[in-house]
Amino acid sequence: MRYQPTIALLLGILLTSVLAAQEPSRSISGIYPHLAYFNNENECGTGAVVPWAGQLWVVTYAPHSPRGSSDKLYEITSDLEQIVRPESVGGTPANRMIHKESQQLFIGPYAIDAEGNVRVIPYDTMFGRPTGTARHLFDAENKVYVATMEEGIYEVDVHTLAVKELWRDEQLPGGKKSNLPGYHGKGFYTAQGRVVYANNGEHGREAQQRPDIPSGVLAEWDGKADAWQIVRRNQFTEVTGPGGIEGNSAPETDPLWCVGWDHRSLILNLLEDGKWTSYRLPKSSHSYDGAHGWNTEWPRIRDIGEDDLLMTMHGAFWRFPRDFGTKHSAGIRPRSNYLKVVGDFCRWQDRIVLGCDDTARSEFLNKRKLKGGVIPAGQSQSNLRFLAPSELDQQGPVLGRGAVWLNDDLEQNSISDPFLLSGYDYRTLILFQTGAGPNEFPIEIDRKGNGDWQTYQHAEVKGLNR
Repeated sequence: MRYQPTIALLLGILLTSVLAAQEPSRSISGIYPHLAYFNNENECGTGAVVPWAGQLWVVTYAPHSPRGSSDKLYEITSDLEQIVRPESVGGTPANRMIHKESQQLFIGPYAIDAEGNVRVIPYDTMFGRPTGTARHLFDAENKVYVATMEEGIYEVDVHTLAVKELWRDEQLPGGKKSNLPGYHGKGFYTAQGRVVYANNGEHGREAQQRPDIPSGVLAEWDGKADAWQIVRRNQFTEVTGPGGIEGNSAPETDPLWCVGWDHRSLILNLLEDGKWTSYRLPKSSHSYDGAHGWNTEWPRIRDIGEDDLLMTMHGAFWRFPRDFGTKHSAGIRPRSNYLKVVGDFCRWQDRIVLGCDDTARSEFLNKRKLKGGVIPAGQSQSNLRFLAPSELDQQGPVLGRGAVWLNDDLEQNSISDPFLLSGYDYRTLILFQTGAGPNEFPIEIDRKGNGDWQTYQHAEVKGLNR
């Protein structure tokens, strides 16, 4: 009789275990704890999330690991089972592209066919931190381009995975270098006969202290020349078009969109009919600023099965019109603000999946007196967050601020970039100038977003040296 409590306790544990195994996966605010992923490095972020071959595929990244790391390629089944793929080689990957002709997903250093079979491109063959994969300009059926965060550009045969170096990664000695200003590559895409590459950072201690120094670049290459052309010397992240993850279906004519920022506001560059046009947008947060470029991770513009595309940038979800162009510039508007770092997202099983960069073992630049001696996490980790599409409008309240000029010396009759400001209930324009005497500022509005600019009013602003 004295053994009955022990038997009862064991039976209770057994029953509890059986019941727990039968329960559906538990989520907390859309986060499933059993889907968390870890690595042994100082950061574990989500580089890409893509539905493919009936599953959800995820790659994580470590900071600055061009030769691989303990990070994994994950395959998540429809019932949310997490499978760690044995082919995993880690690294710092954030590239993903679906190659339609060969029916393969290129994600990180992996090529995954329509049946879920995985092949690997070793880092000793394709050195670097892969940040983008794009359609080839001259042989799109058989080849793709892969770009690294340090401006390495490779050509990959989609059948054999043979790699040809086109531009040497800046971390390696010798070879043909692009020598672009800035560093910390992000977006990469092809359109209208050119390869477009973006980086969002600058080397040096000053870049870690001042957000207003020159930083980053948007550049283009025709696929043949021995030099790149600089489009704009600012920090840029996403580079994409209406074709999204598959590449533009009409590569000679489809537009290209590039999202970036400076210390003034967000920047949106448009390539249309071979010509670049710039716009500006408000910033929802300044937490993602920094001339070093480390705080943004990979903002994206992606198709989530709605009328508009979804854009993430500087802490906000944005509606992004599929037909955005110089004659259709209306419609970009914030949906809500969020307190997260989102490296990629997609729609899967009627939910929006956010791939996050949550908890790092390293404090990086997050060291200051106000924070105190808070101990960072013992192990870097991140997770996915699942949202109903309607929840994209139910995060934080919409707010934003931005400038077209800020402490800038202007010549007479200077024209600013257009500032897109739809989606805000209250809007305020502040004009302040330190020049001699009063100056008049004509304000124009394109009410329909069709390029028809009309005078709204003239504002006279007194100067400090009046």
